[in-house]
Amino acid sequence: MPEMSVRENEELIARVYTQALEARDVGRELEEPDLMVYHIEMLSQEVNSGSSFEHYFRWAGVEEISEVVGRLELLGLSDVSELVRGAIEVAFPEGLPTSNDDKNELLEWTEDQEKVLATLADEFAESTAQVTNALCAFYRKS
Repeated sequence: MPEMSVRENEELIARVYTQALEARDVGRELEEPDLMVYHIEMLSQEVNSGSSFEHYFRWAGVEEISEVVGRLELLGLSDVSELVRGAIEVAFPEGLPTSNDDKNELLEWTEDQEKVLATLADEFAESTAQVTNALCAFYRKS
C-alpha cells in the first residue's frame, strides 16, 4: 500500500513552492531548502499533471533536470531517483542535452518512448506521498 501524506505536509510544501515561484519571478535567489522544494515539487506537479514525464521535460530547464536525481537521493528517495533516472534515459537516450535550446529540439518522442514515460509516470504517482513527506521532513530540518 502506498505511503499516505498528511494534509499538514501537503500544505507546507504548497506554501513554500508558491513562495519560491514568486521569488523566482522577481529574480530573487532561493535558499537551499526552498530550492529543494521548488525543484522536487515542480517535478511532482508536472509529472502528475496527466501528461507523464513529457510535461516535466518540456518545462524544466536542463539544469533542473540534471540535478533532480541527486536531489531525490539527498532526500533518501533512491527508488524514486532510479525511476526518474530511467525516465531521463528514455526521453534523452543520447544523454541529457547541454542547453535548453538543444533540449527543446528533442521534445518529440516515439510512441514507444511515450508509453514507457507514461508507465514510469504512473509508478511515480504511487510515490507522491512518499516524496511529499520526505521533502517536508528535509524542509523542517533545514
